[in-house]
Amino acid sequence: MLKRTLLLTLVLALAATACAGPATPAPEASATDTPAGPVSLRVGWIDRPDTLNPAYAFLAVSYVIFDLVYSSLVKEGPDGQYVGDLAQTWTHSDDGLTWTFTLKDGIRWHNGAPLTAGDVAWSINEIMGDPEGWATLVNYTNGFKAVTAPDDKTVQITLEYPIGNMEYRVSFLYALWRADFEPLDTVEALQNFTNDKLIGTGAFKLNVYDKDRGVVILDRNPDFYDGAPKIDQVILQSFDNSDAMVQALKVGDVDVLYSVPNSAFETVKGFANVVVAQTPSRSFDELIINVAREDRDPAPTANPALRDPQVRLALATAINKQDLVDVVLQGLGRPAWSIVAPSLAGGFWHNPNIQDHAFDLEKAAQILEDAGYTPGADGVREKDGVRLEFRLQFDADSAEYPRIADLMVDWFGQIGVKVNPEATDSDTLTSLTTGIGDFDLVIWGWGGDPDPDFILSIMLCEQFEVGGWSDSGYCNPEYDQLYLDQQQASDPAQRQAIIYKMQALLFRDLPYIVLYNYDSLEAYRSDRFRNFPDYIANPSLTVSMVSSFSLQKVEPVR
Repeated sequence: MLKRTLLLTLVLALAATACAGPATPAPEASATDTPAGPVSLRVGWIDRPDTLNPAYAFLAVSYVIFDLVYSSLVKEGPDGQYVGDLAQTWTHSDDGLTWTFTLKDGIRWHNGAPLTAGDVAWSINEIMGDPEGWATLVNYTNGFKAVTAPDDKTVQITLEYPIGNMEYRVSFLYALWRADFEPLDTVEALQNFTNDKLIGTGAFKLNVYDKDRGVVILDRNPDFYDGAPKIDQVILQSFDNSDAMVQALKVGDVDVLYSVPNSAFETVKGFANVVVAQTPSRSFDELIINVAREDRDPAPTANPALRDPQVRLALATAINKQDLVDVVLQGLGRPAWSIVAPSLAGGFWHNPNIQDHAFDLEKAAQILEDAGYTPGADGVREKDGVRLEFRLQFDADSAEYPRIADLMVDWFGQIGVKVNPEATDSDTLTSLTTGIGDFDLVIWGWGGDPDPDFILSIMLCEQFEVGGWSDSGYCNPEYDQLYLDQQQASDPAQRQAIIYKMQALLFRDLPYIVLYNYDSLEAYRSDRFRNFPDYIANPSLTVSMVSSFSLQKVEPVR
């Protein structure tokens, strides 16, 4: 749940501009300090958390931290199947309307207090009861009628209708420390809550969160209910550029790269004592188009020509996606058109009946000509006084996006469309795109959940608000109804047919031009740590190196 959220076990290929050194020197600790000393695993990444408040977290790296510190009733396992997290067992009634979860024994909060079923029930009810404040997570509770705790070990969820992906839904409903969240009785209070003392029940607990320096230090939870991790600390260190991050791995200043830049992949593969994992991901990059309605409040600032579907179609036809994969991704990905990746659930949810727009600059120019957009004196097309000149913003932390922007300047220019590229920091992009709509075009990307429900929800009308997930401003009542229909479809084949229709609507309306799906690229130093998942033997693994599943089992090489 990108850039934005990749959720929990997924890897978002976050790369960076090549310039200066790390935001701060990497903390001096290693797996080989002393045989009896503390063992710190150091992770290098480019982005940094936008917040530790799960009600408003937007960036993928925030959810990586939530995965390590928080717990939920169940979670996705390394093979894509759901396993118990807080729950030891769970069952549902024959009619599918009542789900009963029995908690594991001995679960304690990081402050030592015992966790009860009442804590879990309160947390889910908190999210259910405040859809505006918890806009990022509330869709996971759609169809929930009541959540109760009959006793200290039992959580019972009663549904309004059977839900076919119930395990997936509850896997994103974290157990929250009630004393922190209960006093936040207004949307504003919840929005302003930093949660920088984050208390959970997960395998690691928060020690240091320094947003300015880009440093997060997590300590081993010795009382973790599924067995204490074998490492003492995880140090998450942000770097200002990918060159410095890659060099840090080479010389041993970091032990893991959360994401290897595509441009450095072959180089990193050649490092001594470094294991590289390359796996297909559910993630994608896209061109976001501001299609927000003119009558919405606040009014969007986008060039009104972007609300013309023919303009969007012309842009889609003027993008050479295979070139993007070959040139920008170094071949480490595949062209794409849908927000539902072919790698998701073995392709079950991906609509195979749609053929993407072929790259054809002549056809793209003709689409605009037929729609009444004619070249002005400077070659830029216009209609009724509206020029096809757009802002083109992108995440400044990406090494790939500037190259994509350069290619789009060329392609679009050849059809009479002018775009003005602008590198923008991720916090600013988040504020400009979600709810406000102060942009024209943005290059960005999403991670993918193990189920299509979340990624489909980002296109709902209700999500285009501050704190919501929508960044395009897309609003289609037909799409919204289909979304509700797929949530209520307990038969997989019926749900699949609905999701196919939703993808067809998005392909027709083009609030996004999906560019490609990219491979997940991670690396670790095998001379320092072992027992990471074997990605070579199991290329279908979806679990990240930087996840609770991995880091609970990793141990130092002595």
